[in-house]
Amino acid sequence: MTGTMQITVNPPLQTAKSSQRPSRELAVSRRALLSSRTNHAAKSFSCLLDEPYMASGGSIHAVRQSSLAFVRPNDSNALDGDSRPRLTALRSPHGGGQTGSPNSRPRSELSAPASASTRLSPNTLLMRAWRSLIELRINDAFVAVAQFEDAIARADALVAARSREFAEVIRALLFVLKSRDHATVRAALAVLESRHRSGGNSPALTAALRIGYWKVRDFDRYYAVPRLSHAVPAHRGTHGLATIIGPTFEAIVEAEQLRLAVATRLARSAHERAVSRFGKRSPVTARAAGVLAELLYEEGHCAGLDALVMESLAAIRTSGDRESALRGYRLLARLAARRGDTEFSFLVLKEAEVLSAARDWPEMMAESLMLRAQLLLQEGRTRDAALCVERIETLARDLPSDDVLQATLALARAQLLVATGEARRAATIFRELQAVSSGKRNNYWALQLSVRLANALLACGDQAEGRAMLVQALQVGARAGVYQTFVDAGAHVAELLLFLHHATPQDSRLPPELRPYIESILAERAQHRVRTLPARASRVTESLSPRENSVLRSMSCGLSNKRIAQELQIAPETVKSHVKGIFIKLAVQTRAHAVSTAGALGLL
Repeated sequence: MTGTMQITVNPPLQTAKSSQRPSRELAVSRRALLSSRTNHAAKSFSCLLDEPYMASGGSIHAVRQSSLAFVRPNDSNALDGDSRPRLTALRSPHGGGQTGSPNSRPRSELSAPASASTRLSPNTLLMRAWRSLIELRINDAFVAVAQFEDAIARADALVAARSREFAEVIRALLFVLKSRDHATVRAALAVLESRHRSGGNSPALTAALRIGYWKVRDFDRYYAVPRLSHAVPAHRGTHGLATIIGPTFEAIVEAEQLRLAVATRLARSAHERAVSRFGKRSPVTARAAGVLAELLYEEGHCAGLDALVMESLAAIRTSGDRESALRGYRLLARLAARRGDTEFSFLVLKEAEVLSAARDWPEMMAESLMLRAQLLLQEGRTRDAALCVERIETLARDLPSDDVLQATLALARAQLLVATGEARRAATIFRELQAVSSGKRNNYWALQLSVRLANALLACGDQAEGRAMLVQALQVGARAGVYQTFVDAGAHVAELLLFLHHATPQDSRLPPELRPYIESILAERAQHRVRTLPARASRVTESLSPRENSVLRSMSCGLSNKRIAQELQIAPETVKSHVKGIFIKLAVQTRAHAVSTAGALGLL
């Protein structure tokens, strides 16, 4: 493979194999949903806390007592829920359906008696389901639909056919919003398309169709669905889905196409509407806040993002919205690590793991473990990071056809290989990820893969290809406004950025318009390192000798020991001795890490 980066093809990983697995989003009968069951989630929680690597992320007591903790020691109901309610299978226009096995019930169901539906009319339950859907209270909406069906099954009077049809449409909308399984989303889209062909043209329906087509990566149909913003005043009941939920998903699509400015405007507008209509602590507000916060983080605007996510956290935990939970916890962990508070970052990730276990969200569990491993590697705790990767491998073995989970495992393995000196194997993994994801339209993911691959290539000595790939990624990132992806890049990318920044235009052969962009990236990396190593800077500055400073500057230019010896007119063995002294004083193990740390401490 050459240094060319394919920015037009890489999506979230999905393959044809995903349609072969039984969908974990599909439902069972109303009786199974409304029946009682024993609480086995608490057992999973206790097993999670017994893991050996728990010590790497803070004590059990800290997790239980933190202000973030959603699970309390005596709160059994909090552990008794699964955010993926099981309902009657979606039916295709030909009458086919899919079924699944019961797992657990949502918390909202446990807090309401099973006989609640007998005290409410079917139409009241239907309206309750619709209101819950508009507010993204997914669990409550599923339960209300199930109670509606239970009520009409036992009702003496006939229920209007339109009410039954409306219930089926609500269920399809819920699956479109919630499911990540392509077969499930396509079945739901069949219901919505049938409704659309029969004359349904509400803004909510068109927004749901666009969301569904995006999830199955059918962009031809996605862009073919017309926007009906002019019809919103005539459809007050669909206003929330059309003007808040829909634009929030559109912001995600625009971000995938590296149109970050447009994506941020859409997300900000959706968030403002959500706050105005539903308040700051509503699930629909939380979804918009999470998307907006991640976009602002990527653009380098980090001030106030903690508060933006934290005020939505309670709604995230109880809504059953896996995507919002993943975005919220992931961003909180990154922000904490960015300001040097790794203890809080570990705590956030541990609570994300606990929530994932309680809700049965293996993809979120895997990503939390991958982020934990990344933090551990930054601290030099390779063995603890390997334990996290082993946990992800266990999850992946249980769900071999889950493409998202398999991709997370591949990324976790690759970052461990780079840290343990096997960067060539890591580069092979990144190439395989690019091959699997080709043919899809997710340019943002393509850019992230290219930066990771460039770091691995530089680490294993493929300087020419690694440099070419990084420069092309910088050109794409500068045009799109991507920032944090390069700030968070590996140490070998940072070393090359330092060389490009300090080298003369003739030596770097770098487009001049990229210099200010690289300088801003390096400045942010330096601030991050200073925040994490505030007390060490003065000690290191005083302890490095003038000769060690000279060797360090030559190392930052990518020179070998032999070249440094020739330049400084000293023996190669003397250079080796100075390099060893630099490693000891900077508390690093590699040349790339030494250059990165020295740059952060202002020594270069």
